[in-house]
Amino acid sequence: MAREVTRRTVIAGMTALAGTTLAAPAVRAQSKIVKVGMINPVSGHAAAFAQEIVPMLEFMFEKINKAGGIKSLGGAQIQLVAADDASQAGRAANEARRLISQENVSIIVGTFLSDVIAAVAPVLDQAKVPAVSVSGGGARGSYFYTLGLTYDRGYAETSVNFLNELVNKHKLPLKKILMVYANYEGGQQVNKYLLSRLKEFDHYEVIGEVPLDMQAQDYTSAMVRIRSMAPDAIMGAVLTRGGTLLQQARYSLNFNDAIFIGNASGYSDPALWKNLGEEIAQATLTRNLFSLTTFSKDLKLKSLQDLLAEIQATGRFNHAIGQNTQNAAQAARVVQHVLEIAGSTDPQEVNAAFSKLSIKAGDPDFYYARPGGLEFGADHLPKDISAMFTRWLPDHSQQVVYPSDFAEGAPPAKT
Repeated sequence: MAREVTRRTVIAGMTALAGTTLAAPAVRAQSKIVKVGMINPVSGHAAAFAQEIVPMLEFMFEKINKAGGIKSLGGAQIQLVAADDASQAGRAANEARRLISQENVSIIVGTFLSDVIAAVAPVLDQAKVPAVSVSGGGARGSYFYTLGLTYDRGYAETSVNFLNELVNKHKLPLKKILMVYANYEGGQQVNKYLLSRLKEFDHYEVIGEVPLDMQAQDYTSAMVRIRSMAPDAIMGAVLTRGGTLLQQARYSLNFNDAIFIGNASGYSDPALWKNLGEEIAQATLTRNLFSLTTFSKDLKLKSLQDLLAEIQATGRFNHAIGQNTQNAAQAARVVQHVLEIAGSTDPQEVNAAFSKLSIKAGDPDFYYARPGGLEFGADHLPKDISAMFTRWLPDHSQQVVYPSDFAEGAPPAKT
């Protein structure tokens, strides 16, 4: 059985449950604690994400406990039981089994990599224990829910709508489109739906595809190929490490002839600035690059600004605050709300509570700029899955440029 890498119990002076099993919901319901499993890639190629997600989940559950815990359960306190999936699908499945069968968790939170989701979902279905992902792009199974943007409605549709606005409203001459994306399931799926959406418009010509090797240490050769194809715009989903390598190669080749319209953390993660260094970041991130995201630290949304101020006041977060931090905070609130609705630690009752969840726009527990608030549809995805596009400014901030409801400035002309 895989080793438990970290365990953070957020309840002082409480004794762990003994002898509790999935087959004993009555015993669960009498408990003064609620065990919540937390699976994240603490090690492996995606470890950088866990450095943002894990501290935020821990902080949020401590905050919830200090505010009185789960009131429908008599103030029961949340106890996190953490596991490292090592960025590996097989290990994630094993850790999910351990959390369910040995730790008797009522719900699992955290996991987000597409291949990990695919491996964990059948385990959840078999055990009938729900999980909520902080950002995975697609939900699978009867017990898996995600806050992540869907590949089609979330990423592809929003990206093509923004491209249309650049062309139609801002008169940028963007015709030749090159697909450049991280070569993993999430990147491939976004690419598939982008291609489908682009085909709806006669004035775009997709001139090729450049899948990026996620194991590569340098993207110079990929950027040489990109430059040789002379695109007007580059579109696709790229993760943080790949975005760093892509912009490093762009800088070394002084390639600024195309507009980069990027999905995922490879274009929006605040860690990019640190990874690239001031000189490269100023030359690339602030020039001809737009980022699809749900997060901007400068977004004028009271709930988010209050949360960011509280985080800053703690002095305990030594990483850049970005979209993963926001997603983790929202996932913690989802866990809190469904437990309150369920009024039980029985996993099947917790699962049933997801269909009743409704956090309205403007609620202090809702951290996204989405007018539809947060409710899950029959596909276990948020009904309102809208996103924003931002651009980097020289002071390291990200200005919202799309949609107009939240825009704080217009996209600049191509430079």
